[in-house]
Amino acid sequence: MNVTFKVRRYDPSNNGKGEHQSYSIDVDGDTTVLDALTQIRDEQDGTLAFRGSCRSGFCGDCSMRVNGKAKWTCRMTVGKAEKDGEISLEPPRLVTVVKDLIYDQETFMFDKYKAVKPWIEPSGPVPEGEYLVPQESIRDIQRAMSCTLCGLCDEGCTVLVVDKTFLGPAALTKAYRVMADPRDGKMGRRLRDLSQKRGMWDCVHCFEATEHCPKGIDPTDLIFAMRDEAIKRGIGPPRVVRHHDSFAASVKSSGWLDEARLVIETEGFLNPVGLARLLPTALRAMARRKAPIPYLHSKRKGADKIKRIFKKWEATKK
Repeated sequence: MNVTFKVRRYDPSNNGKGEHQSYSIDVDGDTTVLDALTQIRDEQDGTLAFRGSCRSGFCGDCSMRVNGKAKWTCRMTVGKAEKDGEISLEPPRLVTVVKDLIYDQETFMFDKYKAVKPWIEPSGPVPEGEYLVPQESIRDIQRAMSCTLCGLCDEGCTVLVVDKTFLGPAALTKAYRVMADPRDGKMGRRLRDLSQKRGMWDCVHCFEATEHCPKGIDPTDLIFAMRDEAIKRGIGPPRVVRHHDSFAASVKSSGWLDEARLVIETEGFLNPVGLARLLPTALRAMARRKAPIPYLHSKRKGADKIKRIFKKWEATKK
């Protein structure tokens, strides 16, 4: 089949200007997009720059946008990718392009990866000889262990769109992989580090990271797990802990959320400045009869059943 590849070219020596260049080739529909790119480079344009190593979905080097969607090009066939005989290829978004489809992986991802200290730190002396870990003790981290750092979760992250200094789901996935390892003894310190600004609490749980992950790792779920553990240990920004406690207490007592109580308790009774900031919004809501009265919150039908669920859950945490 004849397919036209529209490749985003970028040459830093050309004042940083980028443009699309078209290449037409005859290729089998089962050929991968990465192999087709290699054919273009070998047969038509030796200056075309892109990355690709394992060709088997293990390294993540060949990540790029195929027809506007982030993909591994070594796992995407031309037959599935082409639309009306064309395939457009661009670097992932949010990256600094070095040349053509090659981008700066250090600032995009690896610097953040190193910042979470992705190595095991035992709490005591390391046993001599082979350190065997029972299979059942690492079952929960096996998904995280399969992360290739392809960067597609970061490419889809909605927080990184507005703040590139956010650690991002790729680095946080690696943080979980080490933190949850039974051989690591620094969970408390790791959670405190991840609770700093631009850490795990900046995730807005949009689930785009999970949607973009080609390995089914579910980075969003792993971030939730770390935040749950932090709350259990009383670690994290005080405002976040207060929000969590107020939300749970409100639903437990009445079966549904007391929004006015949540706002007040999240800010904190001992934070008059924060409460004062809320006053203009509260007055506008009152004027429109949309301000619920805090702590005068009726019970939902079935509230007692919900309370029993909370008590049963709390019993499992003791």
